Formats: sequence, C-alpha cells, structure tokens
Amino acid sequence: MFKLFKKVKFEPEFPIIELDLTPDEVFRTLSTLSSVERIEDSDENKIEYAFVVENDVTRIHVGFANDKISYVNYLTEQFNGSDKKKAEKLNWFLEYYGNREEYGEPNNTGYMIFFHNSKRNLSIVYGIHMGPIRVNNHGNA
Repeated sequence: MFKLFKKVKFEPEFPIIELDLTPDEVFRTLSTLSSVERIEDSDENKIEYAFVVENDVTRIHVGFANDKISYVNYLTEQFNGSDKKKAEKLNWFLEYYGNREEYGEPNNTGYMIFFHNSKRNLSIVYGIHMGPIRVNNHGNA
C-alpha cells in the first residue's frame, strides 16, 4: 500500500566480480555493464593491467597481477543517498565476500574503514565520504 515506507534492500545493479575469475571471465562479466577498457600502465605496485568499465552510475576497476585478480574497485552512486544506505551497501559487500564473523575488528582512519578477512585472505576497504568499496585479494600476493 505505502511503498514509500517499505524498506528497500541493497541489491547491486552492476556486475559483481568473483575473485577467482580468469581475465576472460572478468571481461565477459564486466561487458554486461558497458564496454570494457584494458589499461596496461598502472599506478599501483605489481599490477600488470586492469579492466575498467563504467556507465552513468557505476565504475568498476579490476586489477590483475600474473593474470589473477589483485583488487576490484566498485564506485557507484547506487545507495549513496544517506549514511544508512551506504552502511547497507557496505554490509552487503561484507556478507558477499565472506560473513561478518570472518572479519577482524575494523580499522577506521576517518576517511576509510579497513576490514580484513584472514579466512578468505582478502580485505575490504570502504571510503567513508563517497562510498567506494575496494576488495583486495591477498591470496594473489
């Protein structure tokens, strides 16, 4: 009846990257959002190349070392309208890439919050102001 009062849960309207995908699989997955650009030169240490895709709402950046995913950056306007929505988006990513019990105590710098998941050998970095989320694959070190 009153959809305005119905709580809307975060569900990404963009592709989510599994950390064990091959470069070809990542390319195909990202292609569902928009055209994919391959970047050979990276400012990041040990990154050989990256795939970047963006549309009006979302930009996804996937970095590779030795043809393995090193990181995935998600920058999206989706669910950035309030701190509560940003928190729900962050919680979705934490659950997707593990479960809350697998993460240690978060480290908050005032600009970013770091969540380390030693069981899955990854970390999630959350940018407090703009709501970007970065997933670091430490199993590829």
